[in-house]
Amino acid sequence: MRTFIITILFCLISGQVLCFKVTGCIGGSVIFKCMYKKKYQFDSQRKGKYFYRNDTSTEVGSTDVQDEWVHKGRLSLYDDKNGGFFKVFLRNLSKEDHGKYTCGQHQSWSHNVELKLSNYSCCATSVFLTGYLGQTVTFNCEYPHIFKKHAKVFYSLERDPVHVLNTSHSSNKLEKFSLYDSHVDYFNVTIRNLTPNDGGIYLCGVERDKSDNQLSQTSKTHISFIKEIHLNLSDQITSVMVQACSSESVLIKCKFPPQNKGNRKFIQKVAVDSQKTFTNSQNSWDQYGNVFLYDDTSEGFLMVFMKELTAANDETYRCGVEIPYNGDLFTEVKLRVNQVNNSSASRLTTAYIGESVHLTCNYSEKLNKTVKHICKEKECKDICSSENKRCWFSERSAGVFTVSISNVTLRDAGVYWCGTETSEEYFTFISLTSKLELTVSMPPVIGHEGNSADIRCPYNPDHKKEVKSLCKGKCSIQDIHTIIRSDEDHVNKPNILPNNDAINNLFTVTITNLTAEDAGIYWCAVKNSLNYISTELMIVMRDVVTHSQTSGGSASINCENMRNSSRHERFFCKGRQPSNCVRDGVQVSSERSSNGRLSLNDKRSVGVFTVSITNLRVEDSGTYWCGEESSGSFILTQVQLSVKREMNLSDTKTETVLEREQSGFFVIIAVSVGLILLAVGLVLLFKLRCNRNGIHSSINRGDKRNNDMAPNAVDEYEEIKDGRHDSTSTPFFSTVQFPSNSSDVLLYAAVSFHKHEDSLTDDTVTFSKDINSDYATVSRRTTQN
Repeated sequence: MRTFIITILFCLISGQVLCFKVTGCIGGSVIFKCMYKKKYQFDSQRKGKYFYRNDTSTEVGSTDVQDEWVHKGRLSLYDDKNGGFFKVFLRNLSKEDHGKYTCGQHQSWSHNVELKLSNYSCCATSVFLTGYLGQTVTFNCEYPHIFKKHAKVFYSLERDPVHVLNTSHSSNKLEKFSLYDSHVDYFNVTIRNLTPNDGGIYLCGVERDKSDNQLSQTSKTHISFIKEIHLNLSDQITSVMVQACSSESVLIKCKFPPQNKGNRKFIQKVAVDSQKTFTNSQNSWDQYGNVFLYDDTSEGFLMVFMKELTAANDETYRCGVEIPYNGDLFTEVKLRVNQVNNSSASRLTTAYIGESVHLTCNYSEKLNKTVKHICKEKECKDICSSENKRCWFSERSAGVFTVSISNVTLRDAGVYWCGTETSEEYFTFISLTSKLELTVSMPPVIGHEGNSADIRCPYNPDHKKEVKSLCKGKCSIQDIHTIIRSDEDHVNKPNILPNNDAINNLFTVTITNLTAEDAGIYWCAVKNSLNYISTELMIVMRDVVTHSQTSGGSASINCENMRNSSRHERFFCKGRQPSNCVRDGVQVSSERSSNGRLSLNDKRSVGVFTVSITNLRVEDSGTYWCGEESSGSFILTQVQLSVKREMNLSDTKTETVLEREQSGFFVIIAVSVGLILLAVGLVLLFKLRCNRNGIHSSINRGDKRNNDMAPNAVDEYEEIKDGRHDSTSTPFFSTVQFPSNSSDVLLYAAVSFHKHEDSLTDDTVTFSKDINSDYATVSRRTTQN
């Protein structure tokens, strides 16, 4: 919807022409003065003043009285005979008001008026407020930025202007009416100690002249009213109704005017001789039994958290702020506690630090479209709601939603409440219907028998100088077993090595030479702090059980008991890691001895328990764990199960063919190696003969240095006769190729055997020698016609 401004030009025809630009909003108001000369002030014969529209020659309004307002619809006229002006006040301006007007006195003087339209965004707004007798009310009046340096006006329609604020001075804050200009496009108006006469309609505006510059002392001005304030008075405090059930909790937020942010807040039962309960501090929680108060000075509201409601909480309360010399400002809250308990019992959830956790909350299906909240007890300032996206919310089903918190930290441990919000302008309450308890711990530590394991204890930065402890069992109980303290000399405990990393806020304890007795739950503690964190140390025994079987058969796996006690639970699970196996993969146990194809038989008399698996499948292969658990103490033994596919007749034939082919290949290789060795002997013999006859080859390094043009290699051929054939039989040929660049650290020879005729088998053997190794490579290529 567009907002328009009416501009009115007044021109004084007689003598000097004076023009005034008056700005008023569509829906707003304007007030201006038609000045006349002093000789007309007391002319009783010509005292009638008028205001009419030129294009229709229709009189809009007129008056014959002086020093008194005359009202006619939207128009009000006031003839101030002492001031020498005729005041025109026009309200609820509209586009139809555009046109030319005249104001004046019959047969004496007149002014022509022209109305034009302009546009500002903050004009023509109306606000309806409710004030309470004896209290204080404050509101804002917006104005266009171009009027930053202009005087601001607060005006009552029932009387003359209540107060005009000039930019050269500010109001006394103890006056009944005070204005404060923030110079950021609005000014504040405060009315104190409200009385029945203070009700009515007020106007906020700016004082202007013919330009948008700052006013001078000689400027002829008019007032543009931008905002209307409808103030209704009541002698009754506004009451709100809050419904809750016993054992549930509520969080109430009472908002107060900005100027009261720093005042003391309180909660009070509306009963005879009931005392106010004040907040003792700001921006922190104060506890009074099951009631917690939080004075939020940044947002300007009081939060009241009442947990685990009972019939005693069914009262009417005042949620208020103390205002010196002017009484209190408060909201009346009627809390009705229904004795029907619709909430479920507290649910316990455990999460590992650094991982994610999912919390499930119940709420009324009738409130499906309201804002969802999860609130941590004593820290409800940091509400995680579906509106501000602090956490990830998802709807599971009607009346159930899930809150997911990622990267869990030590600070996330505690009691949570979740529910839905009901909100009004200055009051909000959250009905908290589900109680959740979240504990956090470090991920399990896997230690192997005989090795060492690190137990890490993170702590808050503000506990850097406090004494840290590691206990086996909770450190707060009397019969604790303290492993080590950060201020303790560990010389007497050679297998315990502590390390306090103050930079990363981490206390680490290394336990060496692990045994089964080291398994258990360990607790980290900081002196004078109630924040404890635990971790599990699982011990994996040194021995590994292996078992092989074919598919379709059965396996019987014996697991040795480390602790032969009826209090210990035996279990069998599958998983690569023991921690995941214990948490997600337990298949059979002492309590659940049968599960499909698996069964567990605990033979305590012989110190073992046996796990049987029937109708084995290939996919059953993998890593399993035999485990014992007692009060969080886990001892595990690794089991490797291998299940092979059962061979049928066709598989057997195929395997036989493969074995024959492999056998033939090995025979060929053996023959080839023998021939190679024979060839090498012949080559060496030939080389010796050449040396005796003074024949030199390129493998002689001295010759190579003297003759760069020598060939890179010498090929020697030796015919090898097969004793089974005559002289006409196809020969084998061996080729010896010497390297082109010999050295002391590298000597190799490639020997190839070739057989021609129907079946060709090329075998190449490479001999290589360097500083570190001697090896031979045999490659065989078979070609068939």
